[in-house]
Amino acid sequence: MSLVDNDYLEAIIAMEGMVNHARNCDIQQYISFTTRLQTLFPNSQINETNNPLDPEQIGESFNDAIRPLALKAHYLLTIYREFNKAVFHNLEGILASANEVMIGMNIVPNLDIKARNRELQKTKRAINRPTTDRETRAFSESSENTPAKTEKSNADLFAMMQTLAQGLANNPNASGALPIPAIGTVAPAGNVAADIQHQQASLLEMLTNIQTTLENNKPSAAGVTADGASGRLKESINESLQAGSKEGTIGPLDNKSADVINLVTLLFEAIWKDESLPVVMKELIGRTQISIMKIALTDTSFFEEAQHPARVILNEFAMAGIAWTETELLQNDSVYQKIKELVERILAEKTISNAFLQGLINELRQFKNSRGNIDAGLEQRIRETEDHSERLDDVSAFVTQKIEERILNDDLDPSIRSLLHSNFHEFLVKLVLKEGPGGSSWKPAMSTIDVLLWTVKKEKQPGDKARYEKINPRLLDNLEKALAIGGTSKTRITKIIRQLKQVQEFSFHLAETKTAKQFAPLAPEAAQALADVAPGIVSKERTEPAPLPRDDRYVRQVDKFPIGIWLEFKGAAGQPVRCTFAAKIDSIDKMFFVNHQGVKVVELTRMRLARELKAGSVKIVSEGSLIDRAMESVISSLRSSARAAS
Repeated sequence: MSLVDNDYLEAIIAMEGMVNHARNCDIQQYISFTTRLQTLFPNSQINETNNPLDPEQIGESFNDAIRPLALKAHYLLTIYREFNKAVFHNLEGILASANEVMIGMNIVPNLDIKARNRELQKTKRAINRPTTDRETRAFSESSENTPAKTEKSNADLFAMMQTLAQGLANNPNASGALPIPAIGTVAPAGNVAADIQHQQASLLEMLTNIQTTLENNKPSAAGVTADGASGRLKESINESLQAGSKEGTIGPLDNKSADVINLVTLLFEAIWKDESLPVVMKELIGRTQISIMKIALTDTSFFEEAQHPARVILNEFAMAGIAWTETELLQNDSVYQKIKELVERILAEKTISNAFLQGLINELRQFKNSRGNIDAGLEQRIRETEDHSERLDDVSAFVTQKIEERILNDDLDPSIRSLLHSNFHEFLVKLVLKEGPGGSSWKPAMSTIDVLLWTVKKEKQPGDKARYEKINPRLLDNLEKALAIGGTSKTRITKIIRQLKQVQEFSFHLAETKTAKQFAPLAPEAAQALADVAPGIVSKERTEPAPLPRDDRYVRQVDKFPIGIWLEFKGAAGQPVRCTFAAKIDSIDKMFFVNHQGVKVVELTRMRLARELKAGSVKIVSEGSLIDRAMESVISSLRSSARAAS
């Protein structure tokens, strides 16, 4: 059933997973190498796109090297597995050697961090990776197969951040460049464990009191800025520490506690500056800063574990509000009210456990699934039933809703709508009964609908006729097979295919007629010549803009868009519309974007999207989770200050 030129899709996803896993496993050596490399090229931003030892660059180079072999996906997967063992599993040693070379050249030598324990590294690599399903990643972060990290691995990233932060704090030349303030007085080494435990209890109580005071005197969201929010909190902490020190209720802070407070402060400053969040959501998340600070003080794995409940709940808040564009209407929005309620429950909890946070996460997810007319409830009921035929009505409703989500235009030919909602509907019902929702054949079936709808669209683009002639025989063959599986008779299938061909040909006839009218003021010979070389153009302009060069940075940026990235488009009357990238079909040069409920709302060619991005009519809202972005921002800030200090 596949129409998407995706013989290599599984192999591509496998390489992507290996790249991400290698990058995460070797994070300390990788960040150290990147920091040092950046000092050699101060006018360029060193990241995964140009770092020669980044796993993505290595993987792409390997792909380029074996591409002439034109291997099938099965053989690619085998080769990738061997490549993973031979190259990525040894990457940490290469990075360590590269760091040693730079240390020998006196390039930021104090950033050196010990290599990880080899046995720990092998254990981490053996853990099953999270799902790489492209559609699943567009809407959620899977909690399945989450790596179970040890205390040692949890401390790795935090230790690296401490090294950067403390190095800057102790560097007299870093004045003015240091992003974190000195908070309180650091306790001398040698404090006994009991003293530290008592000190932490006093610190947590002090933070709780500060939180209560700030909540009682919080300004409106409209008047809050990143600097203002962090400034008020830092001032309150400093004042409380000084008062507690005079009263003898709290002593000097130990290094770890001071670092945690500073790093969480930086993290929330980054959240406040994140353009993907509306101000009201920043205000809601900002209110949890002291709660998160208290969590991190007792459990520094917060900085390392992507699935730490405290990180997940903040990501869930951000994702729930990522599509909000009309913030003035949020007071009546049920999701906004629910998040506000959960935030207040976090603030009211004196000792926040992971179990408490997980309960809130489950509650929010259930709430989002139950509101509106989304299909999550249907899908969940189907999944929970071993015999799907027992829920035939649910399966039928689920299929109907998924078909409607694919249809963008209201003026779809009645015969095509009838085909989808009757004969093809029966095929999809049987597919779900056999495989369950989201089985291996589901995405190719949805792609079949997308391609079918594309062939009958009244609006055409240059090159569409050639693509149509290439792909349509395969489309018709797949449709015939699907209809036969669905129980449609051969006679009926023949009639349906004949009628479909008529609609397809008529859609191209309309486009060509419209093109001829566009050039009517020209001499008849010239108009016909233009129509011959540019069939199917329906743009309001007389000529289609020239394509951007292949090496244009916006074209390259679009080509690297991951499934799940959120973009903001200009809708009717300039009203912004936020959508997430859900699918790409190369054979018809289409990229599909859906709203937060999974309904398809935009489809664009690769070149059109690059032009829109270049013109500024489309902008990137976010890529990846909120906390991951904020952590990257903090690390980048620390690295920049390290370069300035050195």
